[in-house]
Amino acid sequence: MAKSIDETKLQRIKEATIEMVVSKGYGGASVSSIAKKARVADGYLYRHYPSKAALVQALYSSNIEYFRNIIFKHMEEKESLEQVILHFCIEIFTLANDNPSRAKFINMLMNDYTFLMSKEMTLKIPESSKAMVQRGYDTGEVNEEINVEMFNAVFPAIPIQYASSRATGVFSHDRLVEEDARIVTNLCMKALK
Repeated sequence: MAKSIDETKLQRIKEATIEMVVSKGYGGASVSSIAKKARVADGYLYRHYPSKAALVQALYSSNIEYFRNIIFKHMEEKESLEQVILHFCIEIFTLANDNPSRAKFINMLMNDYTFLMSKEMTLKIPESSKAMVQRGYDTGEVNEEINVEMFNAVFPAIPIQYASSRATGVFSHDRLVEEDARIVTNLCMKALK
C-alpha cells in the first residue's frame, strides 16, 4: 500500500526551503538543515524530492510559472506593454508585502549563479521575454535596438530587485503601494525606450 502524502509536511518543507535559502544562500542550505527546520526526517524529504537541487528548482519554477501566467494573462487583456509591466509590479510588490521571504527567495536565485534552473525554465523564460519585447516593438514602447537579453536586464530584474530590497528593509520598511509600482514601471519603460 502506498504511503499517504501529508500536505502539511510538504508545505513545511517548502517554507523551510525558502527560509533556509534566504538565510544561508543556495549553497549553504542543506537537505539536513531544511528537514530539521521543517521538522521532518531527511528520508521523508528525499521521498518527495531526489535532491536539494530538485526541491529548490521545483519551488523556483512554481514561483516563476505563477508570474509568467500573470504576464500572459495581462498580455491578452492589455494592449500596452506598460500596463503589463505595471500589473506585474503590483503583483510582485504585493508578494513582497505579504510574503517577504518568498520575494527574497526569487531574487536570490535569479542572482545566484551556483543555482541551475531546470531545463524547462531555461526555455520558458526567454519565450515570455520574446513575447513582451515583440509587444513593445509593435506598440513602439521598446527601442528596436533592445534585444531579449537587454530587456531581461530591465524586466523583470528591476521590479524584483526593488521588491526584494523593500522586503529586506534595506532602504525602507514601508509597505509597497500602487504608486511605487507606477514609479518602477515608469523607470522600466524609460530604460526600454
